[in-house]
Parts: sequence; C-alpha cells; structure tokens
Amino acid sequence: MLGLPVSFTSKVEEVVAHEGPKISYTQKQLGNELHFKSTDLLFEQGITDASIKVSDWNGVPCFFQVGEMSAMPYDIFAATFYLLSRYEEYLPHVKDELGRYPASESLALQNHFLHRPVVDIWVQRLEYLFKRHFKDFVIPERLFREKVLVKVPQAYAFRKLGLLRTLGGFFSDFFNFRLRRNFDRLQVLLGARKDPYDSFTWFINIQKQTTTKIQFFFELGDFSEESRNVKHSKSTFQSLIKMVADYSKVGLMISKGAVQSLPMLKVERRRLEDIVNRSLDQVAITHNLIHLPETYRNCIDQEIVEDYSMHYATHSGFRAGTCSPFLFYDLDYEIQTPLILYPTCSEDRLLVDERRGTIDMVTIRSLYQEAKAVNGYFIIGFTNTSVIYPKGKELLKTIVLRDA
Repeated sequence: MLGLPVSFTSKVEEVVAHEGPKISYTQKQLGNELHFKSTDLLFEQGITDASIKVSDWNGVPCFFQVGEMSAMPYDIFAATFYLLSRYEEYLPHVKDELGRYPASESLALQNHFLHRPVVDIWVQRLEYLFKRHFKDFVIPERLFREKVLVKVPQAYAFRKLGLLRTLGGFFSDFFNFRLRRNFDRLQVLLGARKDPYDSFTWFINIQKQTTTKIQFFFELGDFSEESRNVKHSKSTFQSLIKMVADYSKVGLMISKGAVQSLPMLKVERRRLEDIVNRSLDQVAITHNLIHLPETYRNCIDQEIVEDYSMHYATHSGFRAGTCSPFLFYDLDYEIQTPLILYPTCSEDRLLVDERRGTIDMVTIRSLYQEAKAVNGYFIIGFTNTSVIYPKGKELLKTIVLRDA
C-alpha cells in the first residue's frame, strides 16, 4: 500500500550488512534496524481458529498485541494479513440464507470497526514511523479516488422481454390488482413512454458532468428465477451495452448460475466480450455471492483482473478493513494471485429509504471522510433501477456532483 520496492531475506548476516533502510520482523531485534516483533500467524501453515482480542491503539482498533519491545505495540503485518486475506471467512461459520458469509460473524462488526478502514490507518502510522526513522526517505503520495458502480440485473422492466414473459407479467399483475403497473406496461409497449428501468442515458449525462468514474456491470446469464435480464442475443440489448461502453467502462455482473459453475462463467464472459469486442477485465458478483476461495479462483481462471464484490450486502462499511484495492491471497494454496479486489463501502439500498423519503447522510459522510482521510477509494454501488425514485437520484447526485 505504500508503493515501496521491498526485498526479503531470512539470513541475519544480510540484514546486518545492509546499509540502507531495513527492518526486521522477528521475535527479537537483530541489531540497529527498525524492529517489529512478530506473532505466529504469518509463519504458520494451514488455517487455525485462534481467539482474537481487539484493543484500542490511540483511538484505532487493533489486534495481535506484541508489547513495547517493538516499533509498534501491535503486529500490524499479521493483523493486515488477517483482514485482507479474509482469514475469518475460511473458519467455521453459520452462513446466511443465500449461503454467504454474514457480517454478523465478522471481527469488524462484532468489535464495532466495520465503518473504519483500519488497515489504511495502520499503514498511515507505519508511513509516519518510516519517515521519522529513515531520513530523506521518499514514499509515493497516494491519491483519493471515487467510483460509482451501476449493476444491471435487468435492463428493461417491460421492453424486449419476449411474448411469454410479457403475457405472464400482464396476467400476474392483473390477478394481483397491480393495474397501474399494467397501464405502465402498455404505455411502454406502445411507445408512449420510456421504460422505467432505462436510466442509462441519465447516468451517462451525469458522467459527462463529473470526474467521478461510473462503471456498469451487465448480467448476461440464462433466464432463471434469479436471472431475469433481457436475452443476451437481443439486438436492442446489445446496442444498449455498446452505447454504454462508448462512454464508460463495462464489466460483467456474474449471475448466480455462473458463480456456481465455471463453464457458465466462461459462457457469460464470452457473451460480453463478443458484444463489446474487447476482453473482460472487471466483474461484480450478483448478491455478493462470494464463496472463498472457489469464486475468485474461477475469476482468475478466466483471466479477470478486477472484482468489485468485496462488501457486505447487509451492512455499509469496509469488509476487508480497507478502502484500497488489494490482491486476492488464496489461503488454501498460500499464494498471492493477480486478481485485484476493489472494496465497495456501501450500496444505495442500504442508504435510501424511499418510503420515508430519507437518505442516510450521516453514514455517507462518515464513509467518505474515512476514505478521504487515508487517500483511499470511495466506491458506492447502485443499480439501473436506483434512480427511478427521487431519493435515489438525489443520492447519486450528492456523491458525484457534490449537491450536499
């Protein structure tokens, strides 16, 4: 995270002989180097379930305390590894109704620091220590960045759904007395009004007014109970994706079927690549259905570079304790992978209550300030249906245009 070139050695004589900046990560100090006392975690093989005590370190939560005979009173290297590797998600836990790792099981939520990017704060303190200890030591400056994600599970509410789906929807709404919805359906099909889910031009016009990056993720799975998008082969749908790709980055929203099947993920990847005529770089996983490590192994198999699913579907905050992109580490294989995980801190549905007509500005401002204070990434997720309602539009404008 500091962007520094680093070399490692396990030979004491090399450390002693080195004349440049050097640190040791051991039980005991070797000489006059900057010494960080280590715990056992990074030297263990396999995964062990150990009791962790979270304490306060000058206003910041931390764990793996090592005492005073160290440059820092906590082993932040082990603590950082624990959070970034998602170590706790490999341990036995009770899954939620969708089979996901729940926020309630996490160390962060249980110890009330989910809303803080603690890893980035620890790194800031490490940077300060390096600058104080190593004179004329230059550390590259990090830049604060913002991104908005727009997931598209269903591009149209009524258009291009096919005769059977259209008739099925009509009769379902009729027998459930949703007459207004049938009226809207007829207006859209007769060309008298725009499809309510077709918000793409609005998003693109907002994109033109700001430097905040807006990225789109289209679901291209086969039709099922969970995947209800327009058929990928529809020319209108393909033209829509191509139009959006002319103005913004476009990625794949991996369907539930593709999360569970590598062959299906290959099919969905190929569909998007054929439409936009470029390789697939980025994905977001529907409903955050992350099953470690298999989900990310499949992404790596398909040479996907970036994932934007590292957040909880039920809680705002920093699931991996950071607001900075990081490489996925496969704990089972004990290897660092090329897949970059971009942590999202919240989604519009967690922040907007349309029935009450309110936006949780306290949470938004808190997350924004936390990310900006450490020059990290402030990433918020929306869907194409988010801006159907006034408060959804207001939230998006608040984030990208600074209306608030």
